[in-house]
Amino acid sequence: MPLTKIKFNPGVNRETTSYGNENGWFNSDLIRFREGRPEKMGGWERLSANSVNGAVRSLKSWAALDGSKLMGVGTETKFYIENGGEYNDITPIKSTVTLGANPLTTGASGSGVVTVTAGSHGAVTGDFVIFSGATTTDGVTAAQLNIEHQVTVIDSNNYTISTAGSASSGTTSGGGSAIIATYQINTGLNTVVSGTGFGAGLWSGLSVGYSQTTLDDSGGIDAAVTSFTLTSASLFETAATTTAGDITILSSSITVADSTGFPEKGTILIGSEKIRYGTNVGNVFGDVVRGEDGTTAATSSSGVAVVFVGIMLIDDELIQYTGKSTNLINAGVVRGVRGTTAASHADGVAVKEANDFVGWGDSSSTAANVGSNIRLWSQDNWGEDLIFSVFDGTPYYWDKTLGFGARATDLASLAGSSDAPTITRKIMVSGSDRHAVCLGCNPLNESKQDLLMVRWSDQENLADWTPRATNTAGSQRLSAGSEIIAAQATRQQTLIWTDTSLHSMRFTGSPFTFGFSMLANNISIIGPNAVITVGDKAFWMDRENFYLYTGSVQILPCTLLRYVFDDINLDQAFKSFAASNKMFDEVFWFYPSADSAEIDRYVKFNYAENTWDLGTMSRTAWVDSGVHENPRASGVVNDVNYVYIQETGDSADGSAMNSFIESSDFDLGDGEQFMFVSRLIPDIDITSSDSTASVNYVLKTRNFPGDSLTTNSTTVVTSTTEQSFLRSRSRQAALRIESSASDLTWTAGDLRLDIRPDGRR
Repeated sequence: MPLTKIKFNPGVNRETTSYGNENGWFNSDLIRFREGRPEKMGGWERLSANSVNGAVRSLKSWAALDGSKLMGVGTETKFYIENGGEYNDITPIKSTVTLGANPLTTGASGSGVVTVTAGSHGAVTGDFVIFSGATTTDGVTAAQLNIEHQVTVIDSNNYTISTAGSASSGTTSGGGSAIIATYQINTGLNTVVSGTGFGAGLWSGLSVGYSQTTLDDSGGIDAAVTSFTLTSASLFETAATTTAGDITILSSSITVADSTGFPEKGTILIGSEKIRYGTNVGNVFGDVVRGEDGTTAATSSSGVAVVFVGIMLIDDELIQYTGKSTNLINAGVVRGVRGTTAASHADGVAVKEANDFVGWGDSSSTAANVGSNIRLWSQDNWGEDLIFSVFDGTPYYWDKTLGFGARATDLASLAGSSDAPTITRKIMVSGSDRHAVCLGCNPLNESKQDLLMVRWSDQENLADWTPRATNTAGSQRLSAGSEIIAAQATRQQTLIWTDTSLHSMRFTGSPFTFGFSMLANNISIIGPNAVITVGDKAFWMDRENFYLYTGSVQILPCTLLRYVFDDINLDQAFKSFAASNKMFDEVFWFYPSADSAEIDRYVKFNYAENTWDLGTMSRTAWVDSGVHENPRASGVVNDVNYVYIQETGDSADGSAMNSFIESSDFDLGDGEQFMFVSRLIPDIDITSSDSTASVNYVLKTRNFPGDSLTTNSTTVVTSTTEQSFLRSRSRQAALRIESSASDLTWTAGDLRLDIRPDGRR
């Protein structure tokens, strides 16, 4: 019989069944398409033997003036500057304090655990502290003490550290009276806590902030307690004043003697009436809603007491309060408000701020997430220096001229700083116009975060954020959505995504500096890092589709759409990120599969050939080639975090690299007859230093679409293989090309088979 050529269509397609995807590819791993042909992807190797602390969620490469190539590396615990394979810790410092006399107490004899007494330390478990000035204590040497330690918090005044020493006697106090403790900023989370992430929270109701502190009552509290202690109550606001005029039941604003200390929006109590207000300007509470929480609007005379009503969330219970004494919440405590139930709570449970009652489209004065999210960083180079920020955290600045031993400092602490944002969702540089931009930040002259606020510095001036007629600093609040999720610079503009819309921020020059316009409504993005730009194109994904922007928003047709979104773990989707590999005209999206809490899969689009493929690869961040010759990416091996050089060699960091591509089913005619396959002629280019290196051609068969595919034959193919004889009888067949060698690459062509009809049974 004559040979039958089977030519497969480029790209992997799982939008239909395997049988329905005739002459197509159905599955893949670690391959790419080039000129329509599948080939093995390039391998990777560690950048260096050095690892980093924590999972990397941000990478940024740039070149310094001295020619050195630097890379910012952000994890949930640290921020590093990589230079020549060395990771320099520039994590900002939160505070430096001198501890009391002999604050160290050793554990049992032989133990290296040391308890540290440090009043109101403000640390959380996992934080880092550096000691200096400690003396040898009970056999634990000064050298073992005067280094960096990771802490385990006992309570607000005590924590433990683990040292390399061993206590001689045990339970002995010491350390001297000159121990200086330098605390790094609090560490973040590496896993999204269930119920968090943008889009979570109550519809047109409370906006609940991050975990601000913990309950610090020994034995916890029961449902009847009306006074309790927090580890730190500093972020839980209290304020009091008096009315500055008579109030009627129809008054739409409330004038008070002094509104200092009251937040931008919230709830106040006048007599027995609760009043919600939306603005606080010039001692006047505006946009008021009278008779809140079942109270009745009433008249009040001038000089009547006005107190701020705070709301906190402990477990599922909302608790009202009006006053505190240091860390003791002890005034106006009402349990189980706003439809919740008073309950018992254990010591150490998280306590969250929940002060704002907001409607759809309103901004919140707190971070609009229920609970705590993973730590993500944004970063951008300011010349040879670096600006960066934690997602919903403080913006920082690192000065290259100070050297790699220098820590980053608050942006607001720069010399000559004027009104720099103190909290932001993202920080970036706008482009060639050279403005630093903070998105989802605190407005001018306010401390509370506005998740729709965009502010920018004076041009070429990182310190000056005060708008004046003589500079270009300014701000703009976006008009749609409730929070900014992501932003990405393009050649002509900065694209900004909220939870419901896409906006353009374009440099226009004087007098307004930037012009803003809404490009699309009813659209969003799955996470802050799920967008990448390539040239003048922006690619991103939301929770249902892939998108392309080239001047207008388009849905990007995807032959793997249903497969990806049926398989993604949406609880951890905040980790998902986009990456480009311009060496091969590719865009990746890395995401956690349905059964994984960490990123373990990718889907890839070749925008030059319009093909899709998929595979498995555990990567947490990626930066494309440009500054460096090859892309770099971060991953985890045996719980150790490394940065890798991608597209180098043919192995997975020296180990076998298991790559494959598998076709959809093919048959003879319309599958009416069985087909008998007796010979296979491979068309494949194999490159290896080993002349015996091989790939496997695996023929899988079944008789009906509902049957399982069964491996019928496996042919070992080398660079010199001409043909392979086999005996296979079936109604349908599929081909799988696979390799696992660490020193091999391949490109597959068309398949030719000796096929003849073999009856209808």
